[in-house]
Amino acid sequence: MTSKIDMTSGDGFQNRLLFLLKSKLGSQTLTLRKIKEGKWKVQTDHGNWFLKLYSSSRRFELQKEVMEELSKEGFIKIPSFHPIHQTDSIVIDGKTAGLTKWINTVGNFTYHTYSERQEALAVLEKFHRISRAALMRKEFNSLKDQRLLEKWRARLDEFVGNRQKLSVLVPLEVIDTYILLGEQALAGMVRSGFSEEPCILHGDLAHHNFLRDTNQELLIIDLDLICSGPPKVDYIQFANRIFPHINWSPDLLWKHGQLSKYKESSTFLHSILYSSDIFREWNRFFRESRSYQKSVWYYLIDLTLYQFQSRMGCCREIQKNL
Repeated sequence: MTSKIDMTSGDGFQNRLLFLLKSKLGSQTLTLRKIKEGKWKVQTDHGNWFLKLYSSSRRFELQKEVMEELSKEGFIKIPSFHPIHQTDSIVIDGKTAGLTKWINTVGNFTYHTYSERQEALAVLEKFHRISRAALMRKEFNSLKDQRLLEKWRARLDEFVGNRQKLSVLVPLEVIDTYILLGEQALAGMVRSGFSEEPCILHGDLAHHNFLRDTNQELLIIDLDLICSGPPKVDYIQFANRIFPHINWSPDLLWKHGQLSKYKESSTFLHSILYSSDIFREWNRFFRESRSYQKSVWYYLIDLTLYQFQSRMGCCREIQKNL
């Protein structure tokens, strides 16, 4: 059964959403607190929940299906969906909403320390292992194959398209160095390819997608970018995320067992030459508003210029092994 509410003149979206949830969950004392666009905390007499609007019903159903299968295999490191989703759906203004268990956290998880990074890698490794078993047992019709090379090609092309505008802000020599290394990285990755047995990839390993609950358990959240592919793809993205926290040191990277097994992998080594964060953040900078640009300016300058020498030292070390 599906319930829908259409836009009505004079009603605020949140008020209509609140009315719908009270009806669906049978709680007249239910309250809503907006966290950010499309995300709310839902408080009820029987516990708290996280409400999220999904880009499509297909995306929601895929995530629910994957999470159910992972749970069957014993993976409990992801917040579970509300029981209502077993028999009903929540749709408002044509948008599908999902309720997952609210996680009370202890501080903000980061990649600053070795122990934190290692803990996140352990959760990710288990996610891969159990999802591989789920893939072998069940076919997820909406689960797409990974497209890292295509995504990185498009990201670099967009960055090249912004080269002239960026040259007003950053020395052209620095910009062209990033571009050259990016081209070398993609060429090497295309030659080497991926050969591991596929699993379900998380696809978005930013530190804020890990939560530590009040029992000190580390959970992984946000499956919006899940896809099928070799574990190496997730580990490539993880390495890209943590390098600024280890001062661009390959030696510190290889201290993590899950990553050290790729020390001889040409695909993995070439990926380190690709400055994904530089391309991603500057591309977004030129797409966003002036207020956003001001808010990230110092962060981008630090990333692009102040970390440049450390990053280039890392690249030189990696190139010795290629």
